[in-house]
Amino acid sequence: MLKKLFAPSGFRISILVTFIFASVFMTNYLGLRTDSYLELMDKKLVDLIIRARSSKMDQTDVAIIAVDTKSVDKYGRWPWGRNIMAKLLHELNHHYQAKVIGFDMVFSETDPNDVAADQILSNISQTFRKESKGSKELNEKFKKIYSKIASKVKNDKIFGAELSKLENVVLGYFFFATDERLKHMTTEELESSAERIERSEITIIQGAQYLDTIPLPTMQAVESNIPDLSSSNNLNGFFNMFPDPEDGTVRRVHLVLKYKDKYYPSLDLQILKKFYNSNSIRMVVNEGSIYGFYLDDKLINTDSDGSVMINYRGDRMTFSHYSVYDVINKKVPKEALKDKILILGATEVGIYDLRTTPVGIDYPGVEVHASIIDNIIKGDYFYNSDLVDFLTFILILVFGLTVGLVLSKLRALPGLIFSVLILVGYISLNLWFFINEKTWTSFVYIICVIIINWFAVVLFKFFGEEKDKRFIKGAFQQYLSPKVIDQLVENPGMLKLGGEKKELTAFFSDIQGFSTISESLTPEELVVLLNEYLTAMTDIILKHGGTVDKFEGDAIIAFFGAPISHEDHALRCVLAALDMQKKLIEMRENWRKQGRHEILVRIGINTGEMVVGNMGSAYRMDYTMMGDSVNLAARLEGVNKEYKTFNMISEFTYEAVKDQVDTRELDLIRVVGKNKPVRIYEVLGVKGEISEETIHGYKYFSKGLNLYRKQQWEEAIKYFMHTIKLSKSDGPSETFIKRCQYFKENPLTNDWDGVFSMTSK
Repeated sequence: MLKKLFAPSGFRISILVTFIFASVFMTNYLGLRTDSYLELMDKKLVDLIIRARSSKMDQTDVAIIAVDTKSVDKYGRWPWGRNIMAKLLHELNHHYQAKVIGFDMVFSETDPNDVAADQILSNISQTFRKESKGSKELNEKFKKIYSKIASKVKNDKIFGAELSKLENVVLGYFFFATDERLKHMTTEELESSAERIERSEITIIQGAQYLDTIPLPTMQAVESNIPDLSSSNNLNGFFNMFPDPEDGTVRRVHLVLKYKDKYYPSLDLQILKKFYNSNSIRMVVNEGSIYGFYLDDKLINTDSDGSVMINYRGDRMTFSHYSVYDVINKKVPKEALKDKILILGATEVGIYDLRTTPVGIDYPGVEVHASIIDNIIKGDYFYNSDLVDFLTFILILVFGLTVGLVLSKLRALPGLIFSVLILVGYISLNLWFFINEKTWTSFVYIICVIIINWFAVVLFKFFGEEKDKRFIKGAFQQYLSPKVIDQLVENPGMLKLGGEKKELTAFFSDIQGFSTISESLTPEELVVLLNEYLTAMTDIILKHGGTVDKFEGDAIIAFFGAPISHEDHALRCVLAALDMQKKLIEMRENWRKQGRHEILVRIGINTGEMVVGNMGSAYRMDYTMMGDSVNLAARLEGVNKEYKTFNMISEFTYEAVKDQVDTRELDLIRVVGKNKPVRIYEVLGVKGEISEETIHGYKYFSKGLNLYRKQQWEEAIKYFMHTIKLSKSDGPSETFIKRCQYFKENPLTNDWDGVFSMTSK
């Protein structure tokens, strides 16, 4: 029982394959493993779909102010003096009337020009103190002049003053995941940098009790803007990006990071806060994941780690880029920037703020920010919830097990068609959800579980089940019809190895006078004649569902009812015999026209229990039949000679077919080797096909047979003669006339039972 339970099968193999895929998916989903090759393949396939879409940019609220090649050529090598940034900021607000300005850059060091200015002012101050000789009045005047000059020549103060006037600016900074690169900085410097971002942390957290359970990256240090630029009017947001570790591609951005037990929003989230004029950012946390962020009523759903997958609009330059130089010099149409979110960032190759993305390499980092901000405003960023991931897990199981179950019952070509239809249907539906709903279940896991299950089941069938099927086809294709072979292939259990006792109908046929015919033909002519004859007869047997046992010279041995069971096996056999005789009429006409030999065939049929199965040796086996019922059919084929008939059946076959075919009783005989007599019949044709005149003629034969059995020889001869007259020729009547004449001259004993004993086979 256990052996049968755990025996390999196509479906059991598919269960194993499906379980493996489901397990790999769950380990990645639960975060137990993040380096799965399948995960990377899934991401790459989605990248391909994103790239395959035509680049399209509808109306957008986002534009990019680019530190590009043109600006670098005009203003010199980056970084520029902060006075240029001040001019830019002034024009963006006063001339272009931008709604929000974001800086995808950090000003973490003093402007180099300010260092030189400090040195000059320090020298002037020292010189003045020497010349003033301690005059308080002169010193006070100098301080005022000094302060006024410093505010005009120190770029950081100029830029800082411009920043302090505005409330629509978001400055950028970045975190360090480790402190390895900051060992040169003192603790005071690190703390001072951290203090300058403290006013930007998220303070409203719903579900704070679950914070320790979320998979959120924790940062170790921060690089923020210098004090002169840290205005209380401006927001700050980090612009860190975390490419996927497998291939370095930026597919998502984090909207929050943890630093010193506090939670800080990204540059993108802060820009959106300004854009929506939101009073606060509310972070919603569930157990084990971040649900999302609220900007007043605006909900931004995120992955469990607070990240959002970017729906890239197209390759670089999909968003409008405007050169800093053109903006400062008012060469950009005012309406192009009015009321827009403007993000300042570098696109010049030499500045190296370029990223690898699904839509291309050397993609400006500033355009990544533009993409996610535009996604969130339009609400079409990619989002796969826990429910979608759970659905993927369910689909792996459903598709894997369904494909395995169905394929185990289908042949190769239908199985392939079924698998292709399942694949095309799933991919099409998933693409629809991807394009229209911006969510999808896994492509690769489902595709792989279908393909590998198909491949595994096909291989198993080829080396296991199909091997048995090929054996069946090879063993029976010459003896069974294709339809019967297909049934055996699909249900091998119908064919039991060894023998089984079963009621069947045996068929024997032989060519009349074959020895004489063969002597008159050359070997080549004989082979042509036999092949033509045997092919035609075999086709008819197979057509009626019979099994050709063997050919013995001109003889055909067949049986009906095995290996495929047919309740009407006797009728099938008799109908096959009738069709064979009809076919021979056509063939004799053709042979007559060709001047070739015409052949007549005698057929013997018997129904009864016989043993059928694979018999022989370990090296050669035949699917054959044996038993007394088989021998009787063989004897009946020979008995045709005695009665000059061609289709003879036993009383056992007669009982099975009497309602469907017309017959006439021929005799009660005792065949060689048997003591028990058997009643024999001649098959005339299918009911309704025999003319009334013919049937009427054979009634005289029946009356003659009754008179014969009563030993009324003279009266019997009259009826047999009348049958011959009506039928023009009748072999059985001629046989009985001779017997009657013999018995007239040789009287029988009183114990005669009417049985005719055959003396030859």
